Amino acid sequence: MTKQHSDLAETIIGLINADIELRDQLIQSGKLSGGYNSTMARLHNKNAQILNEIIDKIGYPTTEKVGKLAYEAAWMVIQHAIGQPVFMKKCAKLLEELHDDREHKIYLAYLTDRIAVFENRPQLYGTLNLIGTKMGH
Repeated sequence: MTKQHSDLAETIIGLINADIELRDQLIQSGKLSGGYNSTMARLHNKNAQILNEIIDKIGYPTTEKVGKLAYEAAWMVIQHAIGQPVFMKKCAKLLEELHDDREHKIYLAYLTDRIAVFENRPQLYGTLNLIGTKMGH
């Protein structure tokens, strides 16, 4: 199936590539440990804002709309948007509304648990370990 929004797909992939690049730079410079890095937080918030604008235009970026790589990249941007709980909840709701695709359900389970942990509620699916969650991954 061909993607309908190749320009937006490239944008979404660019967001996660910037995330990975910054994470690698921070690791190399020893600045990723000791809490949630403020530069990383700013990038995550910016990425969430851009992805939110894309979602407002086309809906949730499914494989049919943006291709598998951008679909996966969008999910990573959402997972990293820990400073944007309203955005994360919006995406969880959109994932709930998608057809019964196994991959959507897996992403929804992880996102649901991530939101629960940040709200100090028990996980529904048990997908997150506390160490990774505390670090903001």
